[in-house]
Amino acid sequence: MIIAGDLLWYFLVFVAAWLIYGAMYIGGAKLGLVRDIGPVTVAVGVGAAILAGLFSWIYLGEQFSSPSVHFLASVSAPVCFLGFCGTWILLGPVTVDRSITLTILRALKAVEGKSLSDEQLMQAVPFDRIYGKRLKELSGSGVIDLHGNGVTITPKGARALRLYLWLGRLLNVELQ
Repeated sequence: MIIAGDLLWYFLVFVAAWLIYGAMYIGGAKLGLVRDIGPVTVAVGVGAAILAGLFSWIYLGEQFSSPSVHFLASVSAPVCFLGFCGTWILLGPVTVDRSITLTILRALKAVEGKSLSDEQLMQAVPFDRIYGKRLKELSGSGVIDLHGNGVTITPKGARALRLYLWLGRLLNVELQ
């Protein structure tokens, strides 16, 4: 029964991290502080994990069966949250932000009930905006250098490319 109680409190610390994250993310988005996907999105997740860990450490000590279990839960539940939060960011905000499919569907919804030719659809979907946004993000992360009218891959970018090519072969995924 003691283990079940410890697991319940561990789970509640994990859920608290999600609630803190949700409040911080939504509040930050409404204030214009969280926009697109970037360092602020990651900082919100890390901040929520830290706050949940502190909350557990300060207020929940007596709920756990021992100080060691309390310490373990106060550290590992927020770290566990970070893993799931990273997955959520990839499946949620990153998918919405980077999805060409959603951009195409949105363009088609704008003319609901009508058909668009390939040419009209290409004009309605701002691939140049998506392309420009990706170049800016790649430059910001240090995998490419933008200079004048040119773009070059950096050593960091070459390492990332080797990793993704290897993953593509390993997972039998055709790279685009």
